Amino acid sequence: MRTIHPIFLALAVGGLAVAGHAAAAPISEAKAASIVAEVKAVEARWSADAKTRDPVKFASYYTDDATVMNPFSAVDHGRAAIVADMKATFADPNFELSFAPDEAGVSPDGALAWTQGHCVTSQTDPSSHAKVTSACSYLTLYRRDASGAWKSFQDIATPTPAPKG
Repeated sequence: MRTIHPIFLALAVGGLAVAGHAAAAPISEAKAASIVAEVKAVEARWSADAKTRDPVKFASYYTDDATVMNPFSAVDHGRAAIVADMKATFADPNFELSFAPDEAGVSPDGALAWTQGHCVTSQTDPSSHAKVTSACSYLTLYRRDASGAWKSFQDIATPTPAPKG
């Protein structure tokens, strides 16, 4: 009997899921613009809430099964891991975070949305103990949760060169 390699099975199942997703009816341009505005408003609240240094509040913007990838950190899988990581991060008295989208979009069926933007972080350098500020870029994917709220389910940030000037 021939067996199917797990990677091929995963690709086949993933392909069926994508095919089913692509078959949904497209949304109007007005609806897409409305979703983009909603997601940008979520990000504005989220960036403002980062200043509260509340790890539970910060993590509330993620789905329960979210994945977060930050520079020089372990990957966080799930909201509980995100809360734990942010609790440690917020313990740094020099930690600050701000972010804003430069671009945003929505899938043709309106089920998913994304933002790509810039961010600035400050934290204590472990070697010098000085406050260091770094620029970064991010890509965040969103879907609606059961309540209809837009939540991030994939979030990745990467360092960028400091702005010239």
